[in-house]
Amino acid sequence: MGHDYGVSLRVLSITPTRDNDVAPGNRLADKHSRLFCGKTLDEWTMLQLWSSKSNIKKVFVCETIEHAGKMELMAHKYEVELMVRPRDMLHPMNDTGCLPIVWAGTKQLQEEYYTLVTTPLVVSPCRPPGFFDYMIDEYCSRVRSPDYERNYPVLTAAWGGDADVYNMVGGRGKPLGEPYLNKNENWRFTNHSHWIGAGWWYAANYAMIFSRQPMVDNPMLYDIEPWMDIHIDTEDHWKEAEFWFREKILSKGEDCYESYRRGE
Repeated sequence: MGHDYGVSLRVLSITPTRDNDVAPGNRLADKHSRLFCGKTLDEWTMLQLWSSKSNIKKVFVCETIEHAGKMELMAHKYEVELMVRPRDMLHPMNDTGCLPIVWAGTKQLQEEYYTLVTTPLVVSPCRPPGFFDYMIDEYCSRVRSPDYERNYPVLTAAWGGDADVYNMVGGRGKPLGEPYLNKNENWRFTNHSHWIGAGWWYAANYAMIFSRQPMVDNPMLYDIEPWMDIHIDTEDHWKEAEFWFREKILSKGEDCYESYRRGE
């Protein structure tokens, strides 16, 4: 970096969530209300963010005031700010995580400056303690200064596999457009659940949309394990995610996130 004024890096995290009591999910109806290894998906994501040692502003976007009321105690516990989407955004044609993310992100970036923006979806719950800190550190080590970044500075998680959608070119990910079935160590697979992008890039609007849509620009990729990238849309996904969550995360202790926050 060209200077150091001792200013800490600030990260904005925006997560949309659904009120299953009013609007069940299209694919797995009770996804946001049933317990996953003892907690809801919303609470696991709040806990994971809360346990981070980084300076993260945590925002959850609720559907209605009533929905926010149900989330209030949990949000207070984990230092999460609740926003309520505009009522017009509840029309069925707006049933997507993208709109509330972009709406909330735009409002937050108008009020404060954030170096980085990320949108952790609750339906990708398999994040071990330190996951967000690792992602932030990885970004800072790869993009030392926006002035020297020739492409949109976005970092997204991926893992090597047989059906991959990104080909590594010069350390960057090049979209292939469709899965390729022959294995190649330079190819990576991801469902775009874990990414982080520069706050100054106001087309962070677009970056946030990428949390639910294929990337149209070449992101930088960082390695994760396949089990971390499970996106729950079916009952089988739920069972698989619960298995790996218990096997890889809770096996280290039920309080592993609190222990990480304490530096243990």
